[in-house]
Amino acid sequence: MEMVLSIIPPTEESSKMYLEKLRSQNPLTICITNDVVKNFTANGLLALGASPAMSEYPEDLEDLLPYAKGLLINTGTLTNETWELYKSALDIAEKYGVPTVLDPVAAGAGAYRKKVALDLLHHHTISLVRGNAGEIAALIGESIETKGVDSAQIDNVGELALRANQQLGIPVVITGKKDAIAVNHQVRILENGSELMTLVTGTGCLLGAVLAASIHLADEDSLLDCLEEVLSAYSIAGEMAEQKTLLPGTFQIEFLNSLYAIQSEEVEENKKVIHYE
Repeated sequence: MEMVLSIIPPTEESSKMYLEKLRSQNPLTICITNDVVKNFTANGLLALGASPAMSEYPEDLEDLLPYAKGLLINTGTLTNETWELYKSALDIAEKYGVPTVLDPVAAGAGAYRKKVALDLLHHHTISLVRGNAGEIAALIGESIETKGVDSAQIDNVGELALRANQQLGIPVVITGKKDAIAVNHQVRILENGSELMTLVTGTGCLLGAVLAASIHLADEDSLLDCLEEVLSAYSIAGEMAEQKTLLPGTFQIEFLNSLYAIQSEEVEENKKVIHYE
């Protein structure tokens, strides 16, 4: 496929402004995520307009998930006990028709993490998987250099996203210096973002939660547009924060401020999208 840089005019679907729909609906989003990022994830969801809940007990999830619009499973803090929790949560979410996002943290760094991620993908209903290039490659039997939760950058991120979408049969989001979205064998690459986002722990994990809060806003035909707008908004918020500071500590605060302030019109004006034609 040939990659073509495009300035995409607003379509009837994109004019629905998913960012505003998210804020107006204030969706309850259940996050089972790693211990390092819980506070940042909750604050990021609140800033963007969602309603986070960090529930980790199956009995509690039985009460909360019927009212939730999304579930995030982030495998960062991985033990045998959390593995069982992920499986229970996914079973409950499936029972109530709640869309789910899997963030397979460091799946490319070790056999155990990969085994857990593949178990969740193969035996449970996952609506979308989000990871870096190394994590996504591991899920489809490929290998990219990784160091813990970090992954080497690759040039063909769009091709990797497409292969993963085809093999896994679900939408795929790959994040890195360039981000890629693959839905129903269609691929878009996004080139917004700030290098400072890599210096704040949890920006990728928060994105997984943001996607979990957003995927209910679109049907199968419009999901690619929805993901493009939400991911672009997230990355452009990073650019806005960088304009305020070049220090990682204050960047984290400015990033939360930018998530709160960003508008769909700014996304349409500033997004950089490459897609396959």
